[in-house]
Amino acid sequence: MLIVLDVILLLYGVYTIYSSVKMKQTQQLSSWLMGNETAASIRDVRGYINYVYTRIIVMGAVAILFAAAGFYNDLVAQITEVIQGMMLLFLTVTIWFYFSIRKAKQMFW
Repeated sequence: MLIVLDVILLLYGVYTIYSSVKMKQTQQLSSWLMGNETAASIRDVRGYINYVYTRIIVMGAVAILFAAAGFYNDLVAQITEVIQGMMLLFLTVTIWFYFSIRKAKQMFW
């Protein structure tokens, strides 16, 4: 059952990093990360992309790490303390990411 969650988190992390890299290369906002309606209201697209790029990479990488630990925990051996630490890390990074995006909205919208 938890393997499904691990797969979803892995796919989320990989596609988030891919979308972020593509956004940085093309200097066009990604609909995966932004949505179509909100992209039109950004004043400084290039500044916004430069500001959020690294933060999005970190969020995607932590999702991948959490998924990898979950796969290991579900399929190989129980690593309860590691999973608890990864949950705390994932929650912390998610909150940090939320406040980073909120700050980016204030700066670039």
